[in-house]
Amino acid sequence: MPLARSRSELRRDREPGSGTEKLPKGSGFRPDIQGLRAVAVVTVLLFHTNWSLFSGGFIGVDIFFVISGFLITGILLREAQSTGRIGLGNFYAKRARRILPAATVVLLVTLVLTVAFLPQIRWESIGVETIASALYLVNWVFAAGTDYLNAEVAASPLQHFWTLAVEEQFYIVWPLILVALLALFALIRRKTQEGRADHRATAVRAARIGVLMVLVPSLLWSIYHTAVDPEAAYFVTTTRLWELAIGSALAVFAPQVARIPSWLGYVLGWSGLVAIAAATLLFSGSTPFPGYAALLPTLGAAAIIAGGMNGRAEIGVGLLLTLKPMRWIGDISYSLYLWHWPLIVVGTYVLGGELRVRYGLLIVAFAVLPAWLSYKFIEKPFQNWQWLKQSKRRSLLAGASLMAATAVCASLVYVVPGRMNPEYKADTAAKIGAEALTDDFANDDLASFTDAGKPVDVVEGGFTPSVIDARADNTVVYALDCHLGSPEATPKIEGCIFGDPDGAVSVVLIGDSHAANWSSPYITLAEENGWKLRITSKASCGFSGLSQADGDGGEYTTCNEWSATSFDQILAEDPDLVVTANRFTRAAWGEGLSTEEARLLYADGLHDNLQRLNDEGIPTLVMASTPGMSSDPPECMSANPDNLTACATPREVAFGTGSEYVERTVEGLSDADVIDMGNWVCPDPEACAVVIGNVVVWRDHVHFTETFARTLAKPLEAKLRQSDLASGVLW
Repeated sequence: MPLARSRSELRRDREPGSGTEKLPKGSGFRPDIQGLRAVAVVTVLLFHTNWSLFSGGFIGVDIFFVISGFLITGILLREAQSTGRIGLGNFYAKRARRILPAATVVLLVTLVLTVAFLPQIRWESIGVETIASALYLVNWVFAAGTDYLNAEVAASPLQHFWTLAVEEQFYIVWPLILVALLALFALIRRKTQEGRADHRATAVRAARIGVLMVLVPSLLWSIYHTAVDPEAAYFVTTTRLWELAIGSALAVFAPQVARIPSWLGYVLGWSGLVAIAAATLLFSGSTPFPGYAALLPTLGAAAIIAGGMNGRAEIGVGLLLTLKPMRWIGDISYSLYLWHWPLIVVGTYVLGGELRVRYGLLIVAFAVLPAWLSYKFIEKPFQNWQWLKQSKRRSLLAGASLMAATAVCASLVYVVPGRMNPEYKADTAAKIGAEALTDDFANDDLASFTDAGKPVDVVEGGFTPSVIDARADNTVVYALDCHLGSPEATPKIEGCIFGDPDGAVSVVLIGDSHAANWSSPYITLAEENGWKLRITSKASCGFSGLSQADGDGGEYTTCNEWSATSFDQILAEDPDLVVTANRFTRAAWGEGLSTEEARLLYADGLHDNLQRLNDEGIPTLVMASTPGMSSDPPECMSANPDNLTACATPREVAFGTGSEYVERTVEGLSDADVIDMGNWVCPDPEACAVVIGNVVVWRDHVHFTETFARTLAKPLEAKLRQSDLASGVLW
């Protein structure tokens, strides 16, 4: 997030010259840039209100990156031109005074809001993220946590700090590159015995080379990484440096850019604003980003900055950007960006987990108050505190102290969960999970089940795993990489065979994460019966023969590749049985399809695959859809430890219309059957519980804990033996 600096500081941060050329006219304080900050922060805020009109509002941070690169490079280049060197100590001392005070207050207040309002299950992760935010490394934490296992987890109140982390890392890397290049040129000059150094020319030469060193590799990597791993690519610094480098290039080539005709400057300014508006209104979560797409808003921002050079800052598009309200929002943009997101996340939780646009707008409007107070009483005073300004050592020590204090407070929040509620760590009763329901595994009639599956407020004897641990209680197929993430397309075979590799009966379990969901009981049965079981699954990707849609409605190309390759592998293996499990909300991809049409087409594609397998003499089983909970069970249990019935989901809601899609997949097939374990997962006729027989059922709202999944082995065996198709193959 770029810094909203005072006018006095901005007057000193003039655009750099080049060589011995004079600075272009109007290269001092740029009021239009303050207005551009306002455009950037407003687009982000409107996006975060969930207003679908501004589906691409996330591009506001890219505008900020360009502004920061431009202004920071101006500071560094002017110093290098005048002295032949860059004083890193002074530079980082100024950054510490400018950035850390307001950020520290927001981090500490967020910790208070977390303890006051958010359930304990979120405290640990927020504690870690707070420490990473204080150290400006949190973007890498978020990049590492973007896998499918975290897809259902609520957003972090500190997620917006990733942009600050990217900028701070740029502020470390970029000056060091310039210092190294300046030192290299000084060494060459001494070796060649050249005359007196021309600081201006040397500084510009170093900056031009440095810009190319950063911009070109980072842009190419951004394009590649966005294509292969878009979730992580969004956060990592290496895919974002080129955006700041665009601003840096503007600063380095400012005298040349300033020479453009006035008419062209006006065209650039308005065109840049149109480009930003187009990205804001046309981009969405399905747009691969950053990659190529980020060129539109970043070049748009660069065009506005370029158009305002040479005295054009307050004419053309500058007439709009320099309006007093725009400049005021630009002044508080840093604090407004810091404050709005924690308030939105906490507000969303308090409002029941859903943020309607009108409430989002109210929260954003309210955020202006703490932002203005922060700007007036924290940002400005710390920037102008003479005791700090007079000593870079004091400034750096003060910054380090703020970071350390934040880390200490965050550590306390991290260690508290589980200690305040020791019953979460309680041992289980003798009979757990599905085994507590009944010993008659041949009968899964709801009337035959005991009260072990009925939702209750408090579980006698406690439960396992603890609520804090439930999220990570997962099947081994993830650790073995048998379950592929979104970017991967090649099914893994080695290490994904369970039971007896030389078993007389061979089984393949395939599908999306719901196939992984059922892996534990199938692994148990394979080991007990000597089957050769191979498991392959992929995030949000079903075993359908038609092109599938990703979570944002775009074509899921790696899913289609995985499904086709997996089918060929199955034909080559010629197993005795193929079992598939898929979430019924999977959808086919196609222009203009309604949700219902897309789901029906997906089911037809799965039917086609099963038909093709049957035609090759391979029988197939389809696991009936796993019910889905209406809330995130671990989080709900953490917030309601003495009222667990509040976390139950009505049975008709949990199952929805899943059975219709499953039956469609096997309709008319003579060598296919459905295995329905729904009553074992939800054994109460009215509601699905979060705990069955002292075991927590769910690690998120649609996936079992590993502990509960293991208890389903005996009931699953009974259901398989009841199926003439399955029993004839397996026993």
